[in-house]
This record gives sequence, structure tokens and C-alpha cells, in this order.
Amino acid sequence: MNVYILYTGGTIGCVGTPLTPMSGADFQQAFEANLLPTIQSQLPGTSVTFDYFSTTLDSTNMQPSKWVEMAQKIYDNYNSYDGFIVLHGTDTMAWTSSALSFLLPGLSKPIIVTGSQLPLFYQTGSSPSDYQLLNNTDAVRNVEGAIRFLEFGFPEVGLYFADHLLRGNRAVKSNASEFVAFSSPNYHYLGEFGVIPTLYNNYVLPDPSVNSLSLEENYTQVGQNLTTIASNISDSSVIQFLLFPAYYEEPDGDKSLLVSILENIQNASPALKGIIFEAYGEGNIPDYQSMQSLLSDMHSKELILIDCTQVFAGDVNYNAYATGAWLKDAGVVGGHDMTPIAALTKMIVLLALNPSSSQSEVELQMASNLAGELTSYYSISGYQNEFLLPGQVLYSINGDYQFENSLDGSLIVYDTSDTQNPTVIWKQDMSSPGRLIMQADNNLVYYDSSHSPIWASNTPQIGFNSYLMLGNDGSLNIYNLYTNELYYTVFNPSDQNTKPDSDEVKPLNRVPLRTR
Repeated sequence: MNVYILYTGGTIGCVGTPLTPMSGADFQQAFEANLLPTIQSQLPGTSVTFDYFSTTLDSTNMQPSKWVEMAQKIYDNYNSYDGFIVLHGTDTMAWTSSALSFLLPGLSKPIIVTGSQLPLFYQTGSSPSDYQLLNNTDAVRNVEGAIRFLEFGFPEVGLYFADHLLRGNRAVKSNASEFVAFSSPNYHYLGEFGVIPTLYNNYVLPDPSVNSLSLEENYTQVGQNLTTIASNISDSSVIQFLLFPAYYEEPDGDKSLLVSILENIQNASPALKGIIFEAYGEGNIPDYQSMQSLLSDMHSKELILIDCTQVFAGDVNYNAYATGAWLKDAGVVGGHDMTPIAALTKMIVLLALNPSSSQSEVELQMASNLAGELTSYYSISGYQNEFLLPGQVLYSINGDYQFENSLDGSLIVYDTSDTQNPTVIWKQDMSSPGRLIMQADNNLVYYDSSHSPIWASNTPQIGFNSYLMLGNDGSLNIYNLYTNELYYTVFNPSDQNTKPDSDEVKPLNRVPLRTR
């Protein structure tokens, strides 16, 4: 196994009193003298190549342009190695691991970001090769564990810490002073190291198909994208905004403190393009009139507003409380179970990749599951063979429609714009409860409980992955994952022939099946 290690700095590479980060060359020398022999004895045939920046990157001083520099180094070496490790400080490790998942789409090889709460080495002697390993700390185990997990070849960015492998864009730092420092509150960890390392394949992203970074044309495109992102990533701003109890006087008194802060934030430099709200509970933001007016005004000025929860675990649900329900009318998009960290890095990358994208285009991408960062809520992706089980629902981004795979074996689209009186606008009886899968071959297929195919869209190969999405007009369509080009319509409410007349609905066009 050929392993590439990118050392960026952080506590793991600090020595001395006070702790000071080692240079890349010194760290490599100490690593090769102390830890590499142990790794190669455990994994014969393993070779390790080190890389580093001319100056270490302080995790606390991290900025988005540095994410691109790290991604570029991995990209430049992608075809020469089997797996990649990024050694990083813990303060912003979750942001970096999340950003890498969006900067390097189509991974077919593992990238693991790790570090430690205590240093890897103790400074002795006159040369880094004389340094000693600090035993009984987390540093040695984190590095060795990360390398062992590279053997599995899983196709995504992971964060490894304290014997657990987490999805990089699902991780948050949850403890500042314990070895168990990172958690994945809304997604099961990908693997754990007990007596032996164990990868839980049912939680890992599937191997990419046509968009694999290992394919030459995709590799070239990702390289071009990184160049574009590097040129634009510092030209605009996205912020996380934590809600907190603050003064307000309604209806005729002073505007609230929160409104005042948000008004001033609009003058930020670089120009503000988006806000990730860290809201209360299930996405609640105070509903006094000045707040409602401000967010509506911000959205009308093309700002992208995403609503995540500041609660450690759980998701955003606009239908739970009246103080959250008004947000969809103001143009705020629910982030579902995406962490604020993932939402921030995702939007920064999207805006840098396509600075001319419309507000609605970015909102669509923010609501789509691009790299496993959110549970299917607005769409199901063929890239990950996602599906709807009986009783599961997709929502439109504006919150006005729901698409349900019902428990009785029907596919139903509801108009929920009147939350008290939802109405059925389309219903198709599938004869038996089953699973609706958006497959990697771009075919949408309904399987019954015995896994027999009942219906398929028979959509042709489109060259890239696709997704099924419920539109803001109630339509149900299959799109190209990367261009958002419409390829197939399951239901269009503007087509009078597809609207239900009492209990009668137009049957789906049942054509010869092309399943997996």
C-alpha cells in the first residue's frame, strides 16, 4: 500500500515549551525514525511519502483558501497513491474534512483527516531523529489507526479520532480536553478500531460510477474546478450566525439586537453571499415582524439563507412550530440534518466554483445530498443508490409540497401550502408496499417487498449521475446531478392529464423494465 501523508501542523506536530509546531522536514525526520518502522512491521509492503507546506498551517488561523491548497496537493498526487492522510490541528479539523469532501468529488480512494489532543513526539537530543514518541497519548493511536483504515479503500473523506472513523462532513468537535474529541451526532460512524479495525460498509458511500475521479475525463474536470475555486474562493463571504436570546421591543419599539446585527453583517467584506443560521430547536428563528421583514428583504437581494439547528443532534422541521413555519415564506431553506459546519463549507465551495450561479441554483445544490452530508430530504441521488422506504417522504425546498412512498403501496404528491389542509394532487397505486430507488444507472425503479421490479423510468444513461427531486411547483423530475438538466418527468402538475379526478389517476407508463 502506497500512502501519502500531508502534514499541515497542529498539536500532533508540536514540541518544546511552550509547544511550537515542527517544520515539515523535522516532522518527517522524527516520524521516519520513530513511527514508520512500527507501521511497516505491522503492514509489510507499506510505503509512506511525506508532503508539507513551506510554513505550517495554524488550525486556529485556517481560511478557505487553505482548504483548496490541501485539496490541490492531494489531487496532484491522486494517481500515485492508494490512500491519503492529512495531519491537522483539531480546532478546525471538522471544517477541513468537510470542505475536502466537496472539493474532491467522485473519490474512489480514502482520505483521512486526523490529529491529536497531545503531541506525537517529545523533544530530546539535537536532531528530530533523536526525538521520542510520547506514549499513552492519543497521537500514536490516531496515526496508526488512520493508516490501518486506509487498507479498506473506502471512497470518501473520513475523520479518524479516538478509535472511530467518522464521515468527514458529518463530524463536529465535541470535547476540547478529552481524547474522544469528535462526534457524528446525525450519522453513524463509518468504522471503529477494537482488537482489529472494522469498517461498517452499509454506512459508507458506494463506489462512484461514471463520475469517478480515477477516470481521466473526470480527473481533468476536477483539476479545472480546483483552479476556478482557488481564483474565486476569497471573493465572497458566507457566515455562520448563532441565534441567542436577545432584546427586542415589538411592535412599535426599537428593532431587536439580532436584527441590528444582521443588518450590519450585510456590509461585510468580502461581499456577503450567504448565511448559515444556527437556529433554536428544529430550526426556529424569532418571528417578530422586524425579523420576518429583514429575512424576506435579504432573500430578495439574492442572499442565500440556510437554516440549520444549533442543537447537537436532530434536524430542521418547519412544520413543528409556528415560529419556524414562516421561514419558508421568507425564502429560508431548511438544512435538515446537515451540520452548520458542512453547510458553511459546502456553500463556500459552490459559490467559488460557479460565482455566476443564480440564487435558486445554489439553493438547489444546498438542498441536495452531494457527498453524504445530509439525509435525503429534498431529493434522492443515484450516485448513492438512495431510496424511499414505505412511509418515507421527500419535501420541496419551499416546503409547499411533499412526495410520499406510502405504507399502503401508493406514490403520492401532496400540496401542503396550507399546512392545516394538505391536499392530494397526484397519486399512483403501485399494488404493493415497496422501495423506490434512484439507481446509479440513472434508472428510477419501484421494487415490491420481494424485491421484484414493479415499475421503472427506463431513463437512458446520461453520462453522469442523476437525482429525483420534488420541485417547488409539485413536479417530480429526474435531473443530471452535475448540470441540473431535466431528463425525465414522473409527474407535472401543469399537465391536466396527470391530475387526479376523485380517486382516478393516470397510470404510470409501464414499459419493459431496465433495472440494475
